[in-house]
Amino acid sequence: MLVAGAILAAALAAQGAEAAKPPAAGQAEASAAAKPAEKPAEPKKICVTEAQTGSHFKKRICATQEEWDRRRERDAAEMAKASDRTAACTGSAC
Repeated sequence: MLVAGAILAAALAAQGAEAAKPPAAGQAEASAAAKPAEKPAEPKKICVTEAQTGSHFKKRICATQEEWDRRRERDAAEMAKASDRTAACTGSAC
């Protein structure tokens, strides 16, 4: 048990010593060049100006294409749901 702990401590110490060493000139340039490539590109925002019901002011809404698609699908589902409620209404009770 003590031997396993000593081996683990030696491995961690060796790993820490390697991390503390400054990188060589070629490695520093390679790691510096790799850092900007790691950052994922942000999706492009699309802005639309919409009129608000009950107001003379317009509102600017910005979202990604994926967000606009989800919004369009949600709105279509709500419209379908609303039209299904009125289709079920028959007779003079409506």
